[in-house]
Amino acid sequence: MKILQTIEGVHRIFDTQGSTPLLVTCNDLNDWVCKYDKFPKYLFNELIAAEFANVFEIKIPETALIKVKSEHINLTKFPQLNLGWFDKVCFGSLYLDNSKEIDYTTMSMFEEKSFRDKIADKNDFLKIALFDIWMANEDRNHNNFNLLLYVSPEKLNFFYAIDHVNIFNSSFLDYGIAELTEDDSIIKTDLAKILFGKNKKINEIVDNLVENFYLYTIECENKLDEILSLVPETWNINIEQIRQRIIENLFTDEWKRQCETNFREFVQSFILN
Repeated sequence: MKILQTIEGVHRIFDTQGSTPLLVTCNDLNDWVCKYDKFPKYLFNELIAAEFANVFEIKIPETALIKVKSEHINLTKFPQLNLGWFDKVCFGSLYLDNSKEIDYTTMSMFEEKSFRDKIADKNDFLKIALFDIWMANEDRNHNNFNLLLYVSPEKLNFFYAIDHVNIFNSSFLDYGIAELTEDDSIIKTDLAKILFGKNKKINEIVDNLVENFYLYTIECENKLDEILSLVPETWNINIEQIRQRIIENLFTDEWKRQCETNFREFVQSFILN
């Protein structure tokens, strides 16, 4: 994972419910959404989820580690910031200009068939939902999609998954792992129904996603040590402890089977019925 550093002052703070990330410009001359050491474990969650999402072939913004220079933090302009949060390297996601965050204001667009026809890799929506079930991500649901709709140069639309600070039931696996409720899944949304409610191949789509799910999780387990080696020492994460917790919770056959069952039941309940 590449390491970047800021080259000018912070542009803005995103007013979100959680980690309130920054928009910064780095020495690659790109703009990045930067999350900082306000909640150290959240940085780890973002990193591990991003790396696992790449294995799942889920589209996410490019990621990097970012050093935010203290002279680029204007405490007069942003008094809610603390310079101490930036002593450690931050986690960054590439800012996608041609994208819009999905919420209820965008729902009317999806109701138009001509718009839906421009969505490439539509099944990614369900793949992300299954990924969330496996990672116990409690923060992608009908109230907060945490999805970007990215418009490519070819004028095709793609789903991009963002914001994974609340994986592991928001607890860093301190208490094991628990199943998501139906209200914690984007499958229980009007958007899921719009996208797949009339799709006669939904059962085939689900079967293919589940089959690949088992392959992806095996690859994630095989790459776990490599991924954990990316975690900066300054984050003060007990790597051996979290490694053991991940193995004991995410990679058991019992958990994977439960994830499959929940995924199939959610699709049956909220898309097919």
